[in-house]
Amino acid sequence: MKNKTTNCLNCGEQLTPDQNYCPNCGQENSDKKLPLGAFIKDFFSNYISFDTILFKTLNPFIFRPGKLTKAFNAGKRRRYINPIRLYLIFSLFYFFMISLTVPKDLIDSGLRSVVNQKSITDSLKVEELDSLGIQQLINKAEQNKVANKEDSINKWATLKYWAADENLSDEEFEAKLDKVGGSIEIIPASYKRSFVLNSSMFTYQAIRNLPLMMFFFLPVFAFILYLLFMKKRYYIEHLIHGLHLHAFAYFIYGLAILLISLFSTAEEWIIFLSFVWVSIYTLFSIKRLYQNSWTKSIFKFITLGFFYFTLLLLGLALELSISFFTI
Repeated sequence: MKNKTTNCLNCGEQLTPDQNYCPNCGQENSDKKLPLGAFIKDFFSNYISFDTILFKTLNPFIFRPGKLTKAFNAGKRRRYINPIRLYLIFSLFYFFMISLTVPKDLIDSGLRSVVNQKSITDSLKVEELDSLGIQQLINKAEQNKVANKEDSINKWATLKYWAADENLSDEEFEAKLDKVGGSIEIIPASYKRSFVLNSSMFTYQAIRNLPLMMFFFLPVFAFILYLLFMKKRYYIEHLIHGLHLHAFAYFIYGLAILLISLFSTAEEWIIFLSFVWVSIYTLFSIKRLYQNSWTKSIFKFITLGFFYFTLLLLGLALELSISFFTI
């Protein structure tokens, strides 16, 4: 027999001996001494309950675009996983996959290939182009490609050394940076120096800020939907739709990143097919939810994509700028 309390331990509501659950918050009326068996039972009860609702959610989530949003907006809110929870599950999955696959030296490897790197044909004289045969030209180009790659690696390592040299002023670093063609006039030398020195930190910062940026863009996405379908739904219903669409995009793109890491030779196809799947899913979701004709649905889908991706690119540029100036 369980020992009952006169007040709920969770919210403080006054209880009577015959009340097994708190009428205010729903917590069971028992003292704080929880037996091991009850703890294990409670854990598995919650786990199995979540596992069941997750299984029920996945089928319409993956194969029935718009059904989850339609059901939630119709008041069926206990049948499937809450939209915010679903969004968090798959956004964590997506950004976890990014953090696993994006190398810490991404910026280093990228900039090594552009710092004062000559193109293949620039390193060949005009008379050589005329005199060399096709196979000789290919061999020469390959040799120059290797030489340029080694040269760019050495120059990037030199830039790192200059950036770390405490005896070198920002002005002197700027002058040396100008010599290798890596200077951008409008950016102060101190920020450029910090970027060269902490390029790996920039990658970490950018990846860390990306989920926050995407979360703040959800209301923007919902507002575009609201403008396109103003007479059809309240704003909050568009926000629920946005949560489901973004969760699906995170799920598919997270799988795409996983497949690319396993089958790098099919990278282009995986990216293309995942983008097509997300696009078709979004279009069908719009058609199911707002009940427009196919012509109107396609037109509004294209309009949504244009404005959202334009704003997304601007937001990404802002996010990278913030990451750049805060490292």
